[in-house]
Amino acid sequence: MRKSRWHYAWFILAAVILIRGFAGGGINMTSGLFLSPVSKEIGVGIGSLSIYLSITSVVMVLWLPTAGRLINKYDIRLMALAGAVLQTLSFASFGFLNSVYGWYLLAIPHAMGATILVNLLGPILINRWFAKNAGTMLGIQMAFVGLFGAVLQPVTSDIITQYGWRTGYFFIGGITFAVVVITSLVLLKNKPGDKHLLPLGAESASEDTAPGQIKKDQLEISEAAALRSASFYLLLFFMIAITGIGVFTQHIPTYGSMLGYSVRKTGAALAYASIGSAIGSIAIGMISDRIGSLKTCYGMIAVGLAAETGFLFSQQSFAVFAVSTFLHGLVTSGIMVLAPILTLKFYGQTDYEKIFAKISMGAPIASIVLVPAYGFIYDLSGSYRTVLIGMICLLVFAAVCITVGWKKRCTNEGCPSWREKH
Repeated sequence: MRKSRWHYAWFILAAVILIRGFAGGGINMTSGLFLSPVSKEIGVGIGSLSIYLSITSVVMVLWLPTAGRLINKYDIRLMALAGAVLQTLSFASFGFLNSVYGWYLLAIPHAMGATILVNLLGPILINRWFAKNAGTMLGIQMAFVGLFGAVLQPVTSDIITQYGWRTGYFFIGGITFAVVVITSLVLLKNKPGDKHLLPLGAESASEDTAPGQIKKDQLEISEAAALRSASFYLLLFFMIAITGIGVFTQHIPTYGSMLGYSVRKTGAALAYASIGSAIGSIAIGMISDRIGSLKTCYGMIAVGLAAETGFLFSQQSFAVFAVSTFLHGLVTSGIMVLAPILTLKFYGQTDYEKIFAKISMGAPIASIVLVPAYGFIYDLSGSYRTVLIGMICLLVFAAVCITVGWKKRCTNEGCPSWREKH
């Protein structure tokens, strides 16, 4: 393999930032802006229209394993183009609809495309192209997703206000389609071997390591072996639990209102959460690279406990509420950064794409179950106290899962099956 002074991995990182920035920070983070104007014009309640978001989560859970296998089998450029057609054109097509059932139907291809572009493409490409500091790179691209969202959300709001929601769908869907297609064709490469390169950082590692040592130490765990292990299910439960903390963000405005804070103050608190998420995305990746992913998980859980405990006492002071939302944002950012890192640490490179896709199912499962569950608990009790105590229990559960899962993770000598352990 030849060396290059300017490694192509940096172009891959730029491509990932652009694709996920528009597909995630653009389409996904602006979707909520359309609910109110659309529901008013087509004559349905926001709840009825929001069902399409639930359909999206269900489709993601079902589609993730297949999408992981396809990315493992086919060129990443082909998969990115397929994702662009499915997600962005479905989103743009919302602008032609007059019946809520159209949103329900188009939610299926929309979710299939989003799974590829938002959930899988970034972590998989960074894992392929960066042999060192992958956590930092994952954090950087996640921070840019939030940055793109911060820019595109007010732009989309202005377009909807001035030209209508249909134009908003056409604009965001169309520009994202163009960016993803051009970026995929111009910048994306499937693997370093396509450019006759080693992953960035592998060159220096090979120079400093005795011949054969890297290959010996590298995990080579198959998908079949991973799925028979207790560690896989414990890691999946960890993802569900930690995502269950993150999804509370959608209830923070209601909780702030319940505490008696104004819309302006609640909005300011949400801004602190966004800042925490942006800082946390980079910080968690960098910390993981330096002290290891397990210790980083413990640190993130500790921050989560501080955040949820702070929420319990937020009625006494807005400052406590604001600090709690900031800490909550730090925890939320860690979900998408730690999942690919932990998958690599547990199972290695062999079937990484396929295993990571299945581990990623934890996030939409948590969204499907816990977002409405938190709402129902609030409706029945008139308080979020039970929800917050439940989230503290989830964090303790997450700590147990990652601790036991780490001890039971696979090795090159074998991956103990669930049946053998039980």
